[in-house]
Amino acid sequence: MSMINTIIARVSGASRYEFDGRKGGKVSVINEVDADNDNQVGMQCSDMSADFSIVDQIRNAGVELPCNLELDIELRMVRAGQNRQQTTSMHVIAVRRPKGTGAAPSSAKADTAKAN
Repeated sequence: MSMINTIIARVSGASRYEFDGRKGGKVSVINEVDADNDNQVGMQCSDMSADFSIVDQIRNAGVELPCNLELDIELRMVRAGQNRQQTTSMHVIAVRRPKGTGAAPSSAKADTAKAN
């Protein structure tokens, strides 16, 4: 049985592949590092595996990356590393605009400036 969570993430890109009958994809996300952590600075980048259809879902959402998107994430148990130890992996199964999103902030500022 798998567990599905919905998160909001800053998506910077996505890609997909089809090789020898196998299909899959990858979603890249970026996060600001913790300001209280003296060992990090800037942005932290990470990748999540994804369904092949994710690239089309992002295109159909009509967004310009990078942007915040709502992701349905399936938590999967996988074997990784030299000792093939079991670990948890996040796999993106669906993506959409976050609920309640309106115009982009830059558009809203431009509209306000025109009104004044």
